[in-house]
Amino acid sequence: MKYDPYSLTELIRNDDFIAWVLHPDEELDARWNVFLHDNPEKKNTVESAREYVILLARDTGRHMPTPQQSDKMRRMVEEHMRREDGQTEIIPLNSGWRWTRVAASVAVIFGVGMFSYWFYNKGSERELGVSSVHVIASREADQMVRVNTAHKPMMVLLPDGSSVVLDPAATISFSKKNWQNQREVTLSGKAFFEIAKDPQRPFLVYSHGLATKVLGTSFLIDASKDDVKVQVTTGVVRVFSVKDLSETQKQKHVEEAASYGMLLEHDQGIAFSKENGEIVKLPDLVASNIEGNNTPIFVFDETPVEQVFKQLETTYNVKIIYDKANWASFPLNATLTGKPFISKLEVICNALDAVFTIQENEVRIKPNPNL
Repeated sequence: MKYDPYSLTELIRNDDFIAWVLHPDEELDARWNVFLHDNPEKKNTVESAREYVILLARDTGRHMPTPQQSDKMRRMVEEHMRREDGQTEIIPLNSGWRWTRVAASVAVIFGVGMFSYWFYNKGSERELGVSSVHVIASREADQMVRVNTAHKPMMVLLPDGSSVVLDPAATISFSKKNWQNQREVTLSGKAFFEIAKDPQRPFLVYSHGLATKVLGTSFLIDASKDDVKVQVTTGVVRVFSVKDLSETQKQKHVEEAASYGMLLEHDQGIAFSKENGEIVKLPDLVASNIEGNNTPIFVFDETPVEQVFKQLETTYNVKIIYDKANWASFPLNATLTGKPFISKLEVICNALDAVFTIQENEVRIKPNPNL
């Protein structure tokens, strides 16, 4: 069998790759982005390996599953690696619970990846939203605008699987025509973003002359007052001013954000003046306590699914319908902070051996008919 130094199993043992995933800097970004540019066929393998490293670093799951669950996870891992790398090699680990935790991690990665592919290619064919959505069609047929006219938060699901929670009176808009090439939205008001990862298509939010550029992370933008405030919950973003720039100048700033922008990491934030375009970095303590930032922490340790679903219902203003008699007390071990709503549901349903559908503001969870 031909050795592949960039297979899934080799990447997750590669110190340089691990450093890029957990502690990225401009040099590492440049090196691995060049690799992805030169090896586009490795995009899915790299993304799976990234998720694998992150899950292991967060050290979720503490208890050994049943022998039946362990056997099922092993089969899923072997099948996944056979498809991904043309091999069935499993990285050597100590026996016992650590193996099963790693197996579960890869199983989750596989499930999320498959669902993300389905959602991106098929999800845009149907309308997703909640009952409080007020849609205004602009004169340009491809322009989509969502306005929260209710008194509660409203969730918007974007075509790439990202989720946005709009505060009352907030508005978000984007072009369906350009979405395949550029993930760009315009925001007015306050909103919390959880962005699906896509290294080839950065995500951009424009707010009154401020641009926020990300690959995959979660953050709060408050553009409802004189100053626009940005606070990062997970991952990293770059913010830069595009106020009073021509389209050509704006595009140059977007493409060269590393030169023009300010880097923000976990719990860091900035204030941007709508009037003069000045960006001021906020002290970490102030940034992590921006008014109205009540972002929940989605970390579950043997947490009953009933509590998990209640937290999702409160955060996203949706109704989740499921078989409480069989699933309410099911213990969930997962770190879902920063994951978009769709990805959260997929991870939970993988644990339950379930599937879900979304219709307006209702999510229905049912047993997976294929198992």
